[in-house]
Amino acid sequence: MNPFSICLIAKNEEKRIERCLSAASKLNAEIILIDTGSTDKTKELAAKYTDKIYDFEWCNDFSAARNFSISKATYDWILVLDCDEYVESFDMEKLYEFMNPIFHHYVGLILRRNQMNNADTCMDDWVERFFYKKYFHYEGIIHEQVRDNRGCAIERCEVPITVYHDGYVDTPENLKKKAIRNEALLLKALEAEPNNPYIYHQLGQAASLAGSPERAVEYYEKGLSYNPDPQLYYAQLMTVAYGETLLTLHRYQDALQLTEVYSSYEHIADYLCLMGLIYIRNNEPLKAILEFLKALSAKEHWREDTTNTFPRYHIGLIYEAMGNIKNACAFFLSCGEYEPAKKKLKQYGL
Repeated sequence: MNPFSICLIAKNEEKRIERCLSAASKLNAEIILIDTGSTDKTKELAAKYTDKIYDFEWCNDFSAARNFSISKATYDWILVLDCDEYVESFDMEKLYEFMNPIFHHYVGLILRRNQMNNADTCMDDWVERFFYKKYFHYEGIIHEQVRDNRGCAIERCEVPITVYHDGYVDTPENLKKKAIRNEALLLKALEAEPNNPYIYHQLGQAASLAGSPERAVEYYEKGLSYNPDPQLYYAQLMTVAYGETLLTLHRYQDALQLTEVYSSYEHIADYLCLMGLIYIRNNEPLKAILEFLKALSAKEHWREDTTNTFPRYHIGLIYEAMGNIKNACAFFLSCGEYEPAKKKLKQYGL
């Protein structure tokens, strides 16, 4: 039974394509692969898993490629994947329940676990990837987004699929090249939509990845000046990224302005941890401890460590700086196998 189609676009993905398609094949769905000009063995390797491989002449427009892939799908329900992802888990019974006419106008969110470069933990996000193709299409030449064909606001619902993503794990040189390419495409997109805060958010991320925090801050400030809805995931990400970049630039006083949006983001551990760091940099350790303690029981988080080892470790550092070694070691001990905390305990003979 093949009740839905999995759609991908690829170019020179011979190192990852089999990992992706091998995991995808377990969903017993039709696989559509759109190749945008590979010169390696991508298509040859993909042919082990599907005979639905189509060429698409690259035109610097990711949405055009996405929409072409959807047009080739036999089935009405579509799951979109990237080649630097692979399916970790799924619940087919619950997924079938979602594939019901009552959900035709919903977009399914899948959980994506993002492995970051030089990081021990993943950053989780929910991405729009599962939908009924008759009602949706993609827009945006880069960082493309799902849009309702009627121009209506999209209703979303979580679906039981988890994917692992390691596209951010690469050499600094390759990441910088990718970021520079992305920034150029985003600036082109900005010409058509000069007042779109989402584009400024993506520009900020690209500039940061390219090693230009000064430019990233300018993009984030511009995006936030449009006051995007704080319930939108990208608005939350942009706010936290803005604060982190201000700290990178040692603009500690400027970072304190993020207290003005506290009520909108205090349920997110990543924001609370950021506020803790901001208070540390502004020599307010007691306020920092309160933020880290709140993070331990926050309702939402993106990074796996922001409700556990990150705040615990930093509370320990604060107590250590205050000369309270007993409390410091207690928090270091609560970090379990977290290596920085274990090194601290070793210093104290524990």
